[in-house]
Amino acid sequence: MMFQQCHTATDVAAVYRRLGFTRVCCVSGRVSLIAAPRLGAVAMSPKLGVRVRDQLVGHHRCESTPILTHTGTNRAWVFLVGPAWGRAMTSSTMHALATRGIRVLVGGQRIWLPMNDHPSGWRWLSPPVAADQLPARTTVLAAARLELDLLLPQRISR
Repeated sequence: MMFQQCHTATDVAAVYRRLGFTRVCCVSGRVSLIAAPRLGAVAMSPKLGVRVRDQLVGHHRCESTPILTHTGTNRAWVFLVGPAWGRAMTSSTMHALATRGIRVLVGGQRIWLPMNDHPSGWRWLSPPVAADQLPARTTVLAAARLELDLLLPQRISR
């Protein structure tokens, strides 16, 4: 139970800060993170999310794979991710991912966080252990691309 001693958004924000999430803020009584180059998120469908989570936990052996979602049918799974390795993503790469149902939240975008341990509203499917134990954005995207290729093979025309 992450939030059993919390009574306000400020209390909840303090829990996240103790985990190392320094870019936590309270807005209108809600808690969020502001994405930055060293912390972001990747959102995808629950069907793809299950496969990506299983690959990260099994094949990549990621010890911490924080995933949150909002209660409701087919709401996106949001993976908290650490920094990417390699070159910055181009707008064409972002567009190609978006057409396949993957949204990458980068610098300045808000990521709403769960504020209680109740399974309604925003909730953790897999809570974070610490801010410095997030899978790399590149690792999550590579797993998603692999799973998409397995689910939806694309023909390559020459």
